[in-house]
Amino acid sequence: MSNIKAVVKLMIPAGAATPAPPVGSALGPHGVNMMDFCKQFNAKTA
Repeated sequence: MSNIKAVVKLMIPAGAATPAPPVGSALGPHGVNMMDFCKQFNAKTA
């Protein structure tokens, strides 16, 4: 059984993710912690 609940596709410039829209409005309804996502995304793409 898979834990995947949704697939969200975003185009975000490397190292530039912020919790503001469009990231926040896309991930928030799915229960994703936006600050953790942004920190991890920016760290891995910077």
